[in-house]
Order: sequence, then C-alpha cells, then structure tokens
Amino acid sequence: MSNRLLVASLFLSLAASHAAEPLPGHSAHGEAFNEGPRQAAVLIPGTGKVSFPVTTTSQEAQAFFNQGVGQLHGFLYYEAERSFRQVAVLDQDCAMAYWGMAMANVNNDKRAREFVKEAVALKAKAGAEEKLWITTLETFYNDDKRDKKQRALDFIRDLETIVQDYPEDVEAKAFLAWKIWHAKDQAPISSPQAVDALLDQVFAVNPEHPAHHYRIHLWDGSKPIRALKSAASNGQAAPGIAHMWHMPGHTFSKLKRYDDAAWQQEASTRVDHASMTRSWILPDQIHNYAHNEEWLVRTFNELGRAQDAIGLAKSLIKNPRHPQYNTLEKGSARYGVIRLLETLQTWEIWEEVLSVTNGPWVRPMADAADAETARLKARGLAFYAQDEVNALEATLNQLQTLNQTALKKRREADAKAAKEKDKAKDREQEKSKDNKKPDKPDEGPAAEALKTLQACHAVLLPRRDAAAIVEAVQKDISKPLAASLWLKLGQKAKAEALLKDWPEDLAAQLAKVELKMALDKKAEAKQDLEKAGKLAFAMDRHLPVSQRMDALAKQLGVKGDWRAPAPVRQDSGQRPALDTLGPIHWQPPQVPTWEALTLEGQPVTAEHFHGKPHLLLFYLGSACGHCMQQIKAFAKEAPSYRKAGIELAAITLEPMSLAGRITEQMPDKKLPPFSLFCDPGLTMFKSFKAYDDFEQEPLHAAVLVDAHGKVRWWDVSWEPFTDAGFLLREAKRLLQWD
Repeated sequence: MSNRLLVASLFLSLAASHAAEPLPGHSAHGEAFNEGPRQAAVLIPGTGKVSFPVTTTSQEAQAFFNQGVGQLHGFLYYEAERSFRQVAVLDQDCAMAYWGMAMANVNNDKRAREFVKEAVALKAKAGAEEKLWITTLETFYNDDKRDKKQRALDFIRDLETIVQDYPEDVEAKAFLAWKIWHAKDQAPISSPQAVDALLDQVFAVNPEHPAHHYRIHLWDGSKPIRALKSAASNGQAAPGIAHMWHMPGHTFSKLKRYDDAAWQQEASTRVDHASMTRSWILPDQIHNYAHNEEWLVRTFNELGRAQDAIGLAKSLIKNPRHPQYNTLEKGSARYGVIRLLETLQTWEIWEEVLSVTNGPWVRPMADAADAETARLKARGLAFYAQDEVNALEATLNQLQTLNQTALKKRREADAKAAKEKDKAKDREQEKSKDNKKPDKPDEGPAAEALKTLQACHAVLLPRRDAAAIVEAVQKDISKPLAASLWLKLGQKAKAEALLKDWPEDLAAQLAKVELKMALDKKAEAKQDLEKAGKLAFAMDRHLPVSQRMDALAKQLGVKGDWRAPAPVRQDSGQRPALDTLGPIHWQPPQVPTWEALTLEGQPVTAEHFHGKPHLLLFYLGSACGHCMQQIKAFAKEAPSYRKAGIELAAITLEPMSLAGRITEQMPDKKLPPFSLFCDPGLTMFKSFKAYDDFEQEPLHAAVLVDAHGKVRWWDVSWEPFTDAGFLLREAKRLLQWD
C-alpha cells in the first residue's frame, strides 16, 4: 500500500469528506490539519504522572495519549496536539485521539470544532466513559444560540457527570477543576475552596499529579499562600514542561520571594530552550514563552541582578523574528527592547543606554511606534541624568515628531471607524482591546513620554514655569524621578511629600535612602538602608547605586556589609541543578548532514556551503503554483542576497529529468539565479523537517544556515514563505552576531 493510501486508511472518515486533491503541502484531511505540528511525536520523559486509559489496541498509542494528557495539564498545547496526532496514526479507530486534538486547541475554536467532528464520527467505537468525554466537547462546540456563560456552565456540568458516574477517575476531577478555573471570566467561581477540595481528592490518589498547576492558578489572584505547597511541587510533577516550572514563579512573586521566583522562571526558560532546539521550534511558537522571559527580566531587576536582566533582554532581541510570531509589535522581540531599556534606566547605567540605543541592539524603529517611544524616552532620561540639555532638547524634537505621526494615524483610524455602519459594535470591540490605544486622541505612549521629558527639560534649563510643569506630570511618572526633579529645583518639601506610598521594590528603596539623605534625615536613611539591605542580597556590586550605597553605609556608621545574607528556606521544593535543564539563552540547532544532486547529476553536500551563510528553499516542484511564487520572489532578490554574502539554493523533490522544467515557469524562461538541487528520495526534506510524518508528504520550507553550520531561522509550512525582502533583512540582523 502506498504512503498516501496508508494515511488515507488511518484517517478514513476525514479523507472521505475531501474528494478533491489538496494543493501541494496542504493536508489531505482538511484545513484544521494544515496547522499545528506536522512531524512525528516521540515519547519524552517529564510530561506528568497521569493515567487516562482509552479504547485502543496499541500500548504505544496509550503511552502517547497519556503523554498528551500530561501536556494538556501543563498547557503545552502544541506538543499535546503532536502526541494526539501520533495516537491517531497508531490507532485509526481511537476517537479520543481527536478529543485530545480538540482539547489542545482550547484557544482556537475553529480548529477545535473540526477535531470534535472527527471524534464524534468515531464515537461508536469508544467506551462508555469516553463517549461522555466526547459529548462534553460536542455539546460545548455545538453551534447554537447559548451565550458564553451558559456554554461554560454546560461544559462544567458535563464534566461533573463524568465525576459522578466514575468517582475513581482522577483525570475527570482534574479536568473539572481546570474548567471551573478556565471558565471564570464567563462563570465566576463562587467557592475557590470547593475547587481546592476537589484538587485534594486528586492528590490523595496521586500526590505528583500535574493538577498542582491548577491550584496555583486558582489562588494566584487572591491568596497565593494557599498554593505554596503546589508551587514547591509543580515543576517537579512535570519537569519536561517549561510552563510547569514557570507557574510557581507566580506564587513566589506574589509572596515577594523573588529569589525563588527567579529560580522557577529560569528553570522554565531553560526547559523551553532545550525543547526548541530539539524539535526545531522558533521561540515564540511556544505558548507563554515571551511572557516567562519578560517576567524573568523583571524578577532579576527585583533582585538587583542587572547583568542577568541585561543578558536575557539582549538574548530576546537576538531571537529569530517571524512576521507571524515575533515582531517589534508582539512577542519576545518587543519585550527584549522594552525590558533592556527599563533595566538600564532602573539601575542608571546611562552610558550603556546611549550605546545600545544607537544600535545594533535598539536601532531607530520608525515602523514600531511603541518601541521607538521607549528608545527615545530612555535616551532623554539619560541626557537628563547627565545634564545634557541640548541633547535632551534634540530628543524631545524627535519624540514630538513621533507623537504627531501617531496622532495623525489615530485620527485617520477614528475617522475610518466612524464611517462603519455598525457603530455600536465597533465601540464594543474597542472596549475589549488592550490599553495600547488610549480613549483620548491626544494620549498614548509617545504623548506620555513627551510630557515626562518636557518636565526634565524644563528643570534643566531651568524655565520659570518648571515647577508648574513638574506639578502637572508628577502623578504620571515614577516617584524617584519626580523627587529628583523637585530636588533639582531646590523644593525639598515637594520632594518629601512624595514619600507617602513610596514604591517597595529594591531600586525605589535605594532611591528613598538617597532622598532621606538629601532631606538631612540621616537616622531615617539608616533605617531605610537596613530595610533595603534585606532585598539586596543578590544585587550586583558594580552598579552605580550599589557603590553609592557602600559609601553611604560608611557615612552612616553601618558596620560590615549593608546587604543582608540570602534567605535560607526549606519549603521551596527539591530542585535539580539549573544547568541540567537546558541553556539560559536560545541556541540555534546544528544543521543536519545532507546530500542531494545537482541538475547535472553530481552529488552535493553541506560542504558546498562550508563557511558561507546560505538560505535553502524547499519547493514541491515546478507544477506547484505557490512554490513558483516563492522561487520568483527570491530570484528577484537574489542579487541583494549575494551582495549580503548569503548564498541561495532551492531543493526540489523532482528528479533531474523534471527539475529543469522550472524554466517554463520563470519570466525570462531561464533557470533561477541560484543553485538548484534535486532530492527525489526526500532524504534532505526529512532531515530539515520539511516533511509531514503523519501524512508522509513533503512540506514547503525556508531555512537560514550561518557560516558555522547553525540553523538561525526557518519556516516549515503547508504554504511557502514568500516575503524575500523580510527574510533578507532578518538574515542580515541575525548574522551580524556571528
């Protein structure tokens, strides 16, 4: 039986509904299967101690199903779907495989509905309890007139039915606890304690169950202390899932145990990075990755670990970017820029602020208004700190131009929205958006930054109305900065008035010590230094403020180190060595060994590009229209790639006798201006993961390899990547750090 027929038999019910031949690279089983993982799953350790028996004749399928359930509990949805797809390949009659795929798409109703349809089609082959599990999703995704609250309540009640009919089923209780928490925005939790008691029943049977995750979420917003024991067990319950290490960071952060929080978040990022390198997944394809990274930078800053914060923020900037996952408007790239600038400002490393904002770390970004605002504001504050009034004024002018552009775009957008017929609906949509777009047309990040720097500029001049300007903005800027402005104006009383409700973070507490000294309140300054010292046990010693505190401590008669020793705790859980979990920063995978044939039939290997950056384009033949769009796009940009020192090559699955026909599709009827290699056996496609293991079909891919044989960027999909201009810019950016 051929590969295509074999897979068709494995997905018989799906294939019957898709009579037309799919486009090259597209799934034979519908749109829902185009997305998600296309490479085979493997059994990996550390996904959670769970047991969820399903009707299957394959022990291997059951093992993958249990793995998928553990990954669901850890919100590792991409990998969970991969595990459940593997179940479907191993056992074509396993209805619960599609239940699992639907559960792995809890944040994508469209795809989930398609998977539910397949589970329902196979429901007759499932056991009695499995039918109830499938019914929960069948009812939830039913396209009816229920509101969100009623749908959520019906889901919860269907899970309650499973718990009642099968009281020994630990997984039913775990998923019931999950859904009650997950649906809280639609159906508020009336008794968290009742949910907690339900989780107790889970842990009474299986103390290592990954449902510790749900207890942390349950109490995160109200009483994090209630989740402390679970925080000490959560990562250990599923050590191969990064998010399971991350979540205890929530609890420890809320309890102001920032050293514990940092450990958890660092464990999370290390596990993420190890998984990405192993599976060839770009950083921002992983759920929660950017959130964990940016929070870890903030946690490092809570501890005064500025160099670690700077290093991590820079690594986020260096991460590969992709128009779909990671840009300066979203993802780890945006966070890297913002957190790097925040860190340098927090610890007053002004020379480095000016250095990084000239590139390559933080270049001028006209196409990313928020990031450019952050860059200009950081530069302006650095000039203020260094009393550089002229440079500050020039920065103000740049920020003014940026703000005017932002205002113009906002007004144009508002005018366009006003013409829409359904104005009421538009207003509701605007209310549901995040805070990026302000309610008032003259407000926004650029406008707020402008007011801050205008106050700094007025103080440095100084202007006669400087005090009035500071008075007008002080509620919108940090208290340490406001105090600095008042002290420069000689208005100590105004500065002292800011001490009420002063921030409690380490950097602010150190600023408070200096403010008390400026106010000649030495006794209070000494007390505040002692308080700050309890937070500064991990603080970098070389920081300007740290060295100033050393001098003040002597001046105040403090004996010994003003920093307290690190706390010793017994309730943080048994922890592995961090370096055993993976690298702290993302690492590109090594290029696989490969061999193909030239159009002349000569063998070619990776040695052909030895020491040279190169971009490999995997295309599915000259008959593939999408592929030819890609080839033409990169052929047009080929001279620019060559000028940048990047070689291009296209790899086709066609044999040599057919590969040359590509000239028929080219505008000039000539071969593309780069190498063409043939891989009719698909060995190279498979090595570069440009292959769907489930359907045993090749996929489109673009892969950037640096001069050292590291894979720096890739895109593998049912559709080819055609934005040659973007990829050229991204390649130049990535390769500058070789």
